[in-house]
Amino acid sequence: MRVMRGLTVVLAATVPSNAPTPRASDTAQYPQAEQSGFGGPDRASSSSVKRVALGFVVGVVCTAAATQLETRANANRPGAFDREDFHAALGDVLDRYVEPVDESRLLSQGLKHIVAELDAHSHYLTAQERRDLQKRVRGGSAGLSAVLRPDPRGRRLEIVSVDPGSSAERAGLRPGDFILAVGARVTEAFTHQAEVETMLRGPIGDHVQLTVQRRAQAASAAIDLAYAHHEVDPVTSRLVGDGDQKVALVRIRNFRAGTGASVRRALEDARLAAPTLRGIVLDLRDNPGGEVDEALIVADLFVSRGALTRTRGRGGRILREEFAHEAGTDTSTRLVVLQNRHSASAAELLSAALQDHGRARIAGERSFGKGTVQQIIGMEDGSVLSLTIARYFSPQDRVIEGVGVNPDVDLTFEDEAEDLRTALALL
Repeated sequence: MRVMRGLTVVLAATVPSNAPTPRASDTAQYPQAEQSGFGGPDRASSSSVKRVALGFVVGVVCTAAATQLETRANANRPGAFDREDFHAALGDVLDRYVEPVDESRLLSQGLKHIVAELDAHSHYLTAQERRDLQKRVRGGSAGLSAVLRPDPRGRRLEIVSVDPGSSAERAGLRPGDFILAVGARVTEAFTHQAEVETMLRGPIGDHVQLTVQRRAQAASAAIDLAYAHHEVDPVTSRLVGDGDQKVALVRIRNFRAGTGASVRRALEDARLAAPTLRGIVLDLRDNPGGEVDEALIVADLFVSRGALTRTRGRGGRILREEFAHEAGTDTSTRLVVLQNRHSASAAELLSAALQDHGRARIAGERSFGKGTVQQIIGMEDGSVLSLTIARYFSPQDRVIEGVGVNPDVDLTFEDEAEDLRTALALL
């Protein structure tokens, strides 16, 4: 770990940073709580740069460092590998390797692998990769219309959710399927998921070839998918029940700008249609998160006072706390939250806030466990570093990252109708 930290400091110093601007919302678009395969070497790539970079990190540097330590043994210094040792070893690699070294390229590729090893949410894009991504999104581009997540049990990408009516759904992609390759490149060859997300964007009308393994099937299949623009309303609602027993079902697919206001309007419409509303069910299943501020707006609709969430940085220092406001708060209508193992990030913060304040009963599965804050740091050469700088905590200081939110009532979601009846019975 000390080797990793030392290398990160030195490599970052080679590409001066602009003044970073902390992001209040959760900037990670690909939540992942457990270590995935997106941190290892590019085994399928023929590029020697990555192999040199990894060899540099785990081989040449350590060997050179050992030599440096041996020559300083009489200086009464601790045996731990430190920054001074690293600087010396790095100089040996750059100055004495048998072939001339492209210093800029080697260091940037080394940083890419090291940052990917820190956690599943941090990543580094070179200036060229950033330009490639900008080209893909400029002039009208589209993504996969699906939420992906590295599978902790293997080097695959699991499909968490698919936008209804999208080309991905029409192509037959379903939650629980796994993507094994994008074009000719297998997913285990990617350093981190940001690379995959870049590959899965393109001009509208272009096609991408995916190799997919269906859920619970050993065989894989090739799918040709066309990029198409597709918008899905993040909030939908309906009333169920009869008479004064009506319940508002509000589905929140993700948290983006305006989601909180949409939930407020949906509840206002429900109360106009059913003044004696029996209860509310917030459905957060397959919700990957998004803008934390929008999730807190929803939490504030039901909690009148106290903390809703807080972030803690290095050493446990509180960086940010958000509190509820009493005005306009519904503290009496019964509330149930549905979540599953794919509910992540901002969705988990909402569940945790309502649960800690005793405002809602949580039904379903343990949520995913993604609760970190990423800061985007732009480098002068055009590269960009996304670095985890803090973790989210619930109002009662429960950690979310790697743990998730445990439900009050377990549901398997194998029988949709039965699960809905269970949820309604909790009101």
